[in-house]
Amino acid sequence: MCGIVGFFAADGIARPAAEALLRTMLGTLHHRGPDGEGQWIATGERPWAGLGTRRLGLVDLDGGDQPRADQQGRYVLSHNGELYNHKRLAEELRADGVLLRGRSDTEAWVQLMGHYGVEPAIDRADGMFAAAIADTLEREVTLVRDRMGKKPLYLTRTTEGVWLWASEPRALLAAPGVNRTVDQLALQRLLLWEYIPGPGSAWAHIHKLEAGTALRLRAGSRRRYWTLPTPQEGAAGDGARWARSLRASLDVAVGRRLEADVPCALLLSGGLDSSAVAALAAARRPGLDAFHVQVDAPGFDESAAAAVSAQALGLKLRSLRLKIDDLDALFDEATAHMDEPLADSSLLSTWHLMRGVAEAGFRCALSGDGADELFAGYPTVRAHQLAPMLEATAPLLRAVAARAPTTWGGVSWDFKLRAMVDGLGEPWARRHQRWMGAWSAAEIGAPDEVFAPVDAIAAHTATRGAARALLLDQQLYMREGVLVKVDRASMAHGVEVRSPFLDTAVVQLAADIGLGHKLRGHEGKVVLREAVAGLLPAAVLHQRKRGFGSPIGPWLRGPGGHRLDALPDQLADLVRPETMRAVIAAHRTGARDHRRRLFSALSLAAWRARWA
Repeated sequence: MCGIVGFFAADGIARPAAEALLRTMLGTLHHRGPDGEGQWIATGERPWAGLGTRRLGLVDLDGGDQPRADQQGRYVLSHNGELYNHKRLAEELRADGVLLRGRSDTEAWVQLMGHYGVEPAIDRADGMFAAAIADTLEREVTLVRDRMGKKPLYLTRTTEGVWLWASEPRALLAAPGVNRTVDQLALQRLLLWEYIPGPGSAWAHIHKLEAGTALRLRAGSRRRYWTLPTPQEGAAGDGARWARSLRASLDVAVGRRLEADVPCALLLSGGLDSSAVAALAAARRPGLDAFHVQVDAPGFDESAAAAVSAQALGLKLRSLRLKIDDLDALFDEATAHMDEPLADSSLLSTWHLMRGVAEAGFRCALSGDGADELFAGYPTVRAHQLAPMLEATAPLLRAVAARAPTTWGGVSWDFKLRAMVDGLGEPWARRHQRWMGAWSAAEIGAPDEVFAPVDAIAAHTATRGAARALLLDQQLYMREGVLVKVDRASMAHGVEVRSPFLDTAVVQLAADIGLGHKLRGHEGKVVLREAVAGLLPAAVLHQRKRGFGSPIGPWLRGPGGHRLDALPDQLADLVRPETMRAVIAAHRTGARDHRRRLFSALSLAAWRARWA
């Protein structure tokens, strides 16, 4: 796991400027790679390319330095992430007579490029990565991002025409000649959905490389080498066989992610997803350490379930207590680090968790991320199935929602009811985003153009049933929200998080399993429960989903309430001050739980104060 930076200039730039550029950008990413720094700059007085890496060593600690060249010296590789199939690739190379100079995935990958070429090597790489490959013969640079978009890669072109890329925007913003114009439409999308969907970013001239894409900078060509498979409707096939296949595939994925030259820990919320990963990991390596956030707020804490799972699996449970009073400091610390705004309130709990993992001396942890989006863990999928009936009774539902008392524990029934009612009457994709989001477009006066990323996905979705909601979650909420949150929070503390559910084989299998095997009545992730039945206690298998969150609602009615005072003026250009004041007043009096609206606004205001 690393942080990478680099430049490409067709006409070259002066060597002193090239060296200073790499040095400046790398200096912003020390947190991503505290174990060392490496640079490669093309030869000559005006080098055409340069690559830089900050390294976090997990495999081949002494021999995995980057950037790294193949045996012939044609290709130079700098990458962030892990190739989980690098051992098999290394074995194939050795069988073909290729001499490897170490055990790292970087060495296997760059020698694969030297042996077969860049495109075949990209197609065969399986893992999480963002990479830059310099071809010294063709004077070309190829940028590539993994299939699911687990690792980030931002790029821009300076006023002098120089291409720059980096793992985080802060490295680009530190470079000379970068246009820092903020994209107001992107900020509106953040208020709507709590994240900024790619390929855009908070800046009009900085973009994210799309997942599953390889970009050749000199040629200006993009190749989509992998596309998310479309989730299937129906219930074709035998459910028990699907469950067995899933367990076997997930077990392999867990085993691959336990491979490291440093100890790996587990992230154990106490829910089904993290417990399933923990169960398979514990079967391979008994006595693993598991980290859990104990939230001191009604409706948010899953400590009892985490304790049950840990005891049943023989894990050493390390509970990290989180109190409402802690959120002030956590908010300041986490938002100060977020160079691109993210408004998922679980960022605070995740930040607290990653800090605890790092302070305990761990650099690697396995998580349950991705299961909800693959196996219908969110109630929105069921709501899509019921949408025709719900829309027919919309006036009645709105009346019930308006009169329902406000409760403050986790994702409460009244919270879900009001969110559901808000989305009725919209096209399915926009309805889904409303259910999953914070503000509405009407509340912030957003133009129809704000929905372009959502409408584009909807227009190219083959399936026509509720399963299409899973694809939307995978491409937007998971990729642009969950994975960004985990990457920034973990890498800020020098920790690599590995997600077995996002293994390529597991993702493909999940798409092939019809929705009828995932959703039964009001219960989601049915096939996953069946896959790990016998490994977990019944209380964990069938507990009600709570979600991994932070008690933002109570915090903003209590110790964090003072932060709301300035919001109407801070975001007056995006939200009408009278609208913001009404939302704040309703939350303070307890008439409505507006935690998502207010946290998104607070996050954006904090980002503006530091980065805009």
